[in-house]
Amino acid sequence: MMKLRYGFIILSAITILFLPSFSFAQSRAQGEAATDDDPLQHSLPPGIRVRAFIHTPRVVEPNHLGKCTETTINSANFEKTGWHIPAGGITWKLNEATVPASVGASAARDAITKSFREWSDEDSDKVFNDGGRTTVKATRFDGTNTILWKKLSPSTIGVTYVWSYTTTGEVAEVDTAFNSRYPWRIFSDTADCSTIFDAYDLQNIATHEFGHWIGLDDLYDGVDKDLTMYGFGAGGELKKRTLGAGDVNGANAIAP
Repeated sequence: MMKLRYGFIILSAITILFLPSFSFAQSRAQGEAATDDDPLQHSLPPGIRVRAFIHTPRVVEPNHLGKCTETTINSANFEKTGWHIPAGGITWKLNEATVPASVGASAARDAITKSFREWSDEDSDKVFNDGGRTTVKATRFDGTNTILWKKLSPSTIGVTYVWSYTTTGEVAEVDTAFNSRYPWRIFSDTADCSTIFDAYDLQNIATHEFGHWIGLDDLYDGVDKDLTMYGFGAGGELKKRTLGAGDVNGANAIAP
């Protein structure tokens, strides 16, 4: 299946670097400043590779974070990254100290749990365990699968880093960071879109990010715009809380 990757032309670019001293692929959005805790700036043990996924806003209205659109296409498409989570599952931890006050730590944990459950409900082999709290503030290869908020590039809603073993394709570690520059909420609406576009819905964005955890890539074709794994997000968007046909197909096509 061919995929037209035009998203990098508009808002972000993924740069793949092959370093002679290590055998791993690295990627970053164009304009994303290197920081001390940027995983793409640090060497890794032999046999480990890292990839970054930059979730970008699709801003189409002034003074909004992008306007959500109702679902019109239930595409069956998906793209795999080449890795999979361990057969025994993966344990995540939340840095509650970084959660925005507009969300709250307890509500954030509940929304994150629901986002993981979307994937495990479609494939019971996808196991995610709540490991409680962490004080980790950096997205680094440090032995903790961390979920947190931190200041990211203005062109970024969230970023997920996945470290995997080059020989087996098994995930070694994952970190997801949401951008603290932007407003966040958990909307009470049940439709595809809220009537308010002034914040990103945590469950909506998290479900997309966790698709990367299990081994799914971003999609950028217009026909895939209503799938959870579509690479752009919008304020007030809720439709990515639940999976489309392609997302379900992808989850079931990846081991374990």
